[in-house]
Amino acid sequence: MNPNRSAEPLTAKMRASFEQRRERGDKYPLFWAVHETFFFEIWLGGFCQLMSTILQFMSPFVLRYLIQFATDAYIASKEGLPAPHIGKGLGLVFGITFMQMFQSLGTNHFIYRGMLVGGMVRGVLIGLIYEKSMVISGRAKAGGTELLEAPPAADNTEEKDGKTEETEEKKNKKKKGGKDAEKGPPSGVKGDGIGWGNGRIVNLMSVDTYRIDQACGLFHIVWTAPVALVGTLVLLLVNLTYSALAGFGLLVLGMPLLTRAIRSLFARRKHINTITDQRVSLTQEILQSVRFVKFFGWESSFLKRLEEIRSREISAIQVVLVIRNGIMAISLSLPIFASMLSFITYSLTNHDLAPAQVFSSLALFNGLRMPLNLLPLVIGQVTDAWSSFMRIQEFLLAEEGEETAAWKPDGPNAVEMHDAAFTWERTPTQETETVGKKGKPAKVGGVKTEEAGAEKRPASPGASSAEDASTLVEEREPFKLQDLNFEIGRNELVAVIGTVGSGKSSLLAALAGDMRKTGGDVVLGASRAFCPQYAWIQNASVRENILFGKDMDRDWYKDVIKA
Repeated sequence: MNPNRSAEPLTAKMRASFEQRRERGDKYPLFWAVHETFFFEIWLGGFCQLMSTILQFMSPFVLRYLIQFATDAYIASKEGLPAPHIGKGLGLVFGITFMQMFQSLGTNHFIYRGMLVGGMVRGVLIGLIYEKSMVISGRAKAGGTELLEAPPAADNTEEKDGKTEETEEKKNKKKKGGKDAEKGPPSGVKGDGIGWGNGRIVNLMSVDTYRIDQACGLFHIVWTAPVALVGTLVLLLVNLTYSALAGFGLLVLGMPLLTRAIRSLFARRKHINTITDQRVSLTQEILQSVRFVKFFGWESSFLKRLEEIRSREISAIQVVLVIRNGIMAISLSLPIFASMLSFITYSLTNHDLAPAQVFSSLALFNGLRMPLNLLPLVIGQVTDAWSSFMRIQEFLLAEEGEETAAWKPDGPNAVEMHDAAFTWERTPTQETETVGKKGKPAKVGGVKTEEAGAEKRPASPGASSAEDASTLVEEREPFKLQDLNFEIGRNELVAVIGTVGSGKSSLLAALAGDMRKTGGDVVLGASRAFCPQYAWIQNASVRENILFGKDMDRDWYKDVIKA
């Protein structure tokens, strides 16, 4: 590997550019960071394609003069007139030959440079995504955003005789039920709720970076194809005068249709991205919990869910491919009909169909087939890549977790906590529950949910009053730890004991930095490592799982069963 093209130095260069642009407040920091990092390679490929495009429509035009030279030489030999000088013919032959060679060379270098840039961009983006996944905050992972301090007036409560009473306005809202209940998520539940789970991050690394890689290969056709169209039109006007406008009129009429179809592609691709995220997340969830899926016989249920999402994804992709194939068929046939229309007009306007003009113009119309054929395809790839750029940029701009613990390597204790308080983040909302067809609100369990904002959960089965129904617009606050005060000395072994749900694992997670600190102080005297214990079960009987290889003690066994 060329050291200048390896992932590490390129990732460092792009990271520095991205951070600089983010601090400056650029609208598209990731896109411009890629442009700055690979500026030379990108525009070298663009220059090669521009040169190839110019030669592509100049070669057929020069062919006109070669055909005219051959015609003049033939007429001169038949009628005994002086033949044109051979040097002119040889110059035209060599000129067309070199133009074809340089056109081929330019096209190949353009594709090579494009694929090279695509591969490097993909490698660097995967590196940046991986680095970000190591430091992204728990709040961003859960789909929350930083909460601003709410003004006291927003609470709608009044103090009377030491008791908190609700105002009439709030009471009225509660009486109306879920529909008109007060809006806005409770404390700790702000944000879209979709978040950045492992499934979405893997999707960014695999699917989105691949789309950007593909788009880089032929990106320059987006702006060189119009150059080819304009250049070809000018030369056709020279060849066929105003008759060429008839053929080009057909092309112009076809362009709005193609543009509308391409815009449809862009909208549908965004919808497919959402479904793909759901499928990847569910697949990862199944693989991570495959033991429990097998133990409880949930295979068919999970497979049914996976097949349902996959069938929706395939259906959406099929529609996109039908549109893309239709665009390709129209763009491929348009130049043929355009040339036919131009020649008919040229003939009907009392013009002589001379071989030089006819064959040169036919070659020019045929030259249009390639840019017109590739342009919709490349625009489709570029729209997919732009959507992926925005998703990756959104991820890279997500909130990062901050180290809130103070370090005292020379302190007397390994861990100290003084009035420390921690909180878990909100539970990420499943996109399958919140995003319906084309991003519209979906119905889950008879309850309408919104795409953004707090997740709305169905009321419990026993909920009948308006107060119970308020759970439709609220979700419970996440689990919190409050007022922690303790010290753990160096070389000390400590056991944390408590009932289920009392917060033992949360305490360890807080020490590991997985919970967000909301108050107090944490002091660490050394580095830390977190090795969580996962519940597991032997593939054996319940009795063997309880005895765990020990001899049967009937009294102890009964105590365990009772517990």
